[in-house]
Amino acid sequence: MTDLPKRRLGEVERKLLTLYALRALGPCSNMQLITFMGETEVMNYFDLQTALFELLKGGLLDKTDLQGDERYAMTPSGEAAIELFEARTVASAASLIDEKAPEYRARWQREREVFARISHESQHEYHVRMGVSDGEMPLMQLDLSLPTASLAERFRAAWEAEAQGIYDHILRKLSGAEDGEA
Repeated sequence: MTDLPKRRLGEVERKLLTLYALRALGPCSNMQLITFMGETEVMNYFDLQTALFELLKGGLLDKTDLQGDERYAMTPSGEAAIELFEARTVASAASLIDEKAPEYRARWQREREVFARISHESQHEYHVRMGVSDGEMPLMQLDLSLPTASLAERFRAAWEAEAQGIYDHILRKLSGAEDGEA
């Protein structure tokens, strides 16, 4: 867990750094923003949530529901605000955001393409929902019911490495390409 910063960010700094990060990262889920801001130590959870609330209320951000999370994107007003006040951002935080954003965008692109989540349905039932998507379009989704948390976690952990091969195998099998047909 990230420690609270030594110096609390002011209201303007919170908002500007949040807008700056969204401009660098592109539209992000709440969890992605929490991860980015926390791991880079740009902002803590509470400051981020306060900034998101204030920016939404002010019309500088849009929020849409996305698979059990929320996705934030800047509005044209948000774009204009960051252009106007960019010089007031904390320079060290802005350069850190610029430095780290490409790495996080690439990581999230991979997560969007191949995803796996576990849900606990009942005492002896765990679901692993796994899929492959192309951008926002799902290509394949599997929902497997498993008896233990450890087995569900093994499936989830293996999915990223195995997803493309499983997807290709299913396509070949169902199209008849494995039998020499196509």
